[in-house]
Amino acid sequence: MDRLDPTIRRILVINGKGGCGKTTIATNLAVAYVHQGHQVALIDNDPQASSTYWAAQRGPELKPVHLVPAHQRANMYQTQTFHNRLAPGVDRIIIDGHSNARDRDLETLLRQADVVLIPLLPSSIDIRAGSRFITNLLTHRVFRHDPRPVGVIANRVQPNTQTHEKLTHFLGCLDVPAVATFRDSPVYTECAELGQGVVDMRDSRAARKETPAWHQLIRWIDDQQRASARTMQDLRLKPRAAARRLDSESLSA
Repeated sequence: MDRLDPTIRRILVINGKGGCGKTTIATNLAVAYVHQGHQVALIDNDPQASSTYWAAQRGPELKPVHLVPAHQRANMYQTQTFHNRLAPGVDRIIIDGHSNARDRDLETLLRQADVVLIPLLPSSIDIRAGSRFITNLLTHRVFRHDPRPVGVIANRVQPNTQTHEKLTHFLGCLDVPAVATFRDSPVYTECAELGQGVVDMRDSRAARKETPAWHQLIRWIDDQQRASARTMQDLRLKPRAAARRLDSESLSA
């Protein structure tokens, strides 16, 4: 993928811990973009192949999302580049990153991305794991050399609960922007089973309730310009400080 093409936005959805909802974010974001008239590629880098399963359930009557099963090896008659080719006209690329990405794997994913989204669940375990992952991400050599916008997504949230307050506190310590909040709603499970996104489900009251948050996330992504090195330098030390502050507090799941 050519990161020099300014007409294409490449969004990496990643976290170092499994089960945080990366595929839910990636697939719903892809659907939200196609409903805005974009040509969207969904790249599945996760060996669990959840995005690939979702795409297989998506009906032909729905707006198309081009799947790239990057987790699969090319067959003996193809190169990996050909196997991972994009459809013509794609201008939004959503990358479903895998939770075990380390070193070279993480480096490759970062080099492909213009914007990084980190889904985070409101539990003590996920908050602590998220703190470590964000620290590693912002101090990674590729990120230090070529910073780009990072946003945290509060996922599967039950508003006005103690766990939500803990997550809000953590994000305040980080000083990394919380760019969207998505509720813990059964509509997302239904979407996964049907190969749909909430923006597809116009007849569902629960889906319509969630749709504005996806539009808000898209606005944040599309408004991002390359962050200055000075701004990102300020962010690099914040995860460590946040982790130290959280370790001094009692966080119960």
